[in-house]
Amino acid sequence: MKQSNNDITSVMDNVLQQHITSVQFEDVWKTKVKNEKSIFGNRNTKVTPLIAVIALLALFMVGFTGYTVFRNMDKTDYPFTDDPRVIGKWETVDFVNSIEEFNPEEKNWKSDMYLTSLIFVKEGKMLLAIEDGNIAYTPATWTKDMLLNKQEKTASKYVIEEINGSTYMFCEWKSGDYMFRNAAPSFYVLKKVDSEDYSSYQVKTVMEDSVDYPFVDDENMKGKWESVDFVRTIDSFKPVDKYWLGDLFLRELKFEENGVLRVKIDSGRSGVSPATWTKGLIIDKRYKTASKCEIKEIDGVTYMFYEWKSGDYVYRGMEPCYYVLKKVK
Repeated sequence: MKQSNNDITSVMDNVLQQHITSVQFEDVWKTKVKNEKSIFGNRNTKVTPLIAVIALLALFMVGFTGYTVFRNMDKTDYPFTDDPRVIGKWETVDFVNSIEEFNPEEKNWKSDMYLTSLIFVKEGKMLLAIEDGNIAYTPATWTKDMLLNKQEKTASKYVIEEINGSTYMFCEWKSGDYMFRNAAPSFYVLKKVDSEDYSSYQVKTVMEDSVDYPFVDDENMKGKWESVDFVRTIDSFKPVDKYWLGDLFLRELKFEENGVLRVKIDSGRSGVSPATWTKGLIIDKRYKTASKCEIKEIDGVTYMFYEWKSGDYVYRGMEPCYYVLKKVK
């Protein structure tokens, strides 16, 4: 049965509000070496040559043998079960290798925290803030005793304990160290701040584009394009070496007459997009984003590089990544 346009609009809205689906392990490894701290939470500040060689070898092999060989993937299709204890805001106070390591009187992690707060909303919804930035949406959801990220395919357990009159949550941090290096997850320690209902919380917008562009036809854009990769920058794309190791949310774009844009997303859902197009741009007036679409010929194949202005751009001001799509019709 064909999905309704309203269904597509709802799904696209939800994804636009979320952050980028993932962080490439190679990017994080570079950050780790540079800053002597992984945003994934690996607490070892000294990177030994042996570990570096193993990590690079793993990355090299993934490019040739496929995504699943060096990738932990958890079961994430759990039904929602309520847990009234978690509702409200939690702020990060520490990061530990094990729950037993936590001492409320002596902070274990001495550097700044990557994850700074989590907000649990009713019916499994979540908000978060990282690096003391704005509170924004997250693709993660929650059910009793677990945080679920279906895009990353991780199910992270949480444990709640009362210590010295305060309520703490110990949350597994299943980062790239867990996903790609099979390391045991460490734990963020969060302290309960309030039990407020954040269902109506308005996330602040920090980036808005000009969207009052007239429609200008472009024969080069018209037709069907299929996604082949997702990259940090246009220069990151290599046709013979896939950059994005996970599944692609956006599967297909079809540019039709008079600015009509059709989309196909994961699970085969398709329909008319709430966004429209004009020469060189995809425009979403609801979120005030104008995403560039750059067409390039590479080795005889026509590709489009489409700026993906997700919640990271709209709510946190980050540089957009790019979907890479190949012209097929």
